[in-house]
Amino acid sequence: VIVLSGFIIWSFYLIAKRYQTKTIAAWEQAATELGINFTPPGIFGKYTMSGMIGQQLSCTVWAHTEPQGKSSTTYMNYDVRFSQPLNLGLVVKREGAILGKIAKLSGKQDIHTNNHAFDKAFTIKGADEYKVKEFLTPHIQSKLLEARNVLKNLEVSDDSVNSTRMRGFIRKPEILVQNVKLLIQLAELIIPNE
Repeated sequence: VIVLSGFIIWSFYLIAKRYQTKTIAAWEQAATELGINFTPPGIFGKYTMSGMIGQQLSCTVWAHTEPQGKSSTTYMNYDVRFSQPLNLGLVVKREGAILGKIAKLSGKQDIHTNNHAFDKAFTIKGADEYKVKEFLTPHIQSKLLEARNVLKNLEVSDDSVNSTRMRGFIRKPEILVQNVKLLIQLAELIIPNE
């Protein structure tokens, strides 16, 4: 019985180790393709990759797990930061659930762009309504709507473009790369190279 128990535990360990090795290889491949750094985590370490994209953007991708009663949930997080803030007091984020809709219906601090699809998809706030409307060109609005279809918790602020708390852990390098490139394209559209 002891030998059998030891064998079963050893088998689970080998399977977990092989699974972790494949995951590390996938994250290394994605980081290499993106030109950013990835340091393999320890046995229970946090998966994180980060680095500079050109001169104006820094990128961080990480996964974190939160306990929820007897189980836990893992979330993916993507953040592309601008080297200089936009200084618009800008917050564009996914239209929230019930509270967001109630606030929107009451007209609380929501800027309308006259693009019905965009206004329905996002809550838009900013210090100067005219400057925010001018900033949110039809091209930027279109790219935000496109990105929202892939990155459900998309948010743009004065400092960054990000998508956080996306349920699940990504183990496929092509999906990691796709998600980061989508945010980079959006960030480069927002902060064009000078």
